[in-house]
Amino acid sequence: MKKLILYNIIAFIFVFIISEIICYIMAVNFQSQFMSKLEAIKFVLKSYIVKEEYRFYDVPSEEQRPISGKDYKKKPILLFGCSVTYGNKLSDDENFSGVLSRITKRPVYNLAQDGWTISHMYRHLQINKAIEKLDPEYIIYTFIHDQKRRLYFYQGWPHDTGLYLHYTYDKTGNLQANKRVYPFFYRLLTVKYIQYGIEKIKNSNKKATSKLMFDLFSRSVNIIKDRYPHAKLIMLLYWDNDCNEDDLKHIHNLNTWFTEEEYKKLTNPRGGGFEIINMEETANKPYCTSDYKIDNHHPSNKMWEEFVPILVKKYKM
Repeated sequence: MKKLILYNIIAFIFVFIISEIICYIMAVNFQSQFMSKLEAIKFVLKSYIVKEEYRFYDVPSEEQRPISGKDYKKKPILLFGCSVTYGNKLSDDENFSGVLSRITKRPVYNLAQDGWTISHMYRHLQINKAIEKLDPEYIIYTFIHDQKRRLYFYQGWPHDTGLYLHYTYDKTGNLQANKRVYPFFYRLLTVKYIQYGIEKIKNSNKKATSKLMFDLFSRSVNIIKDRYPHAKLIMLLYWDNDCNEDDLKHIHNLNTWFTEEEYKKLTNPRGGGFEIINMEETANKPYCTSDYKIDNHHPSNKMWEEFVPILVKKYKM
């Protein structure tokens, strides 16, 4: 009996090791879309050795962009969003905020980071003292097609973007950090893939996801309207999937991002008050070549150089 138990334990460990190796290879292949193979190998290895997996979730973060054009005298622009707004693989002068500041001659605050979502905008508005006294003329949120998914995506791989799961609303409606534990077991890639599958099932509950999205938008907009009553709210829709035929079929379909009901709610002056712009439709072209997408996902400098003047002209920035 003892031998049988021992054999079962050994078999379980062997299967788990094989599973971990397979998951590691899958994770490296996934990350290789965004970085070199060597960088991807190092990135995935950090899953095992980094003690604090959620270091990007305190905002403002030292990882954020510096203020673009901080010496300009015109009213500033605030940018919220994820890696698209942040500008993965682009310098401070090449990304959205750098190009926008240069063309408008305005200070631009890039309050975005890799993997972030709506909850981070709300968190910034709550705790970022550096923007409290500003008087921005424009506030822009870049919404990519999987922002809803990110509200629930949990536990660190490839992005631990479900900030809401690590924070809870207190009695005043602020997001307060939950106590978090980081045992080694939860850093294993096999465990993360299982969690990924569970969260993928959760995302199928579109009603719950939409409710959470609008709750966070509503709380954010309430702060914006109270603090910056004259600011114009703009939402950019950016399609970040690989540029292939299947993706192109849906690139002009607003339902890719919002249902018709959600769209109306976001644009209603008494609700969200956003003016929503499909970036591809505004430019009258899909930004779907390697010239426009630096890694098949993130905008290149060429894309910002062509799109930003269109945006600036449209809103007389």
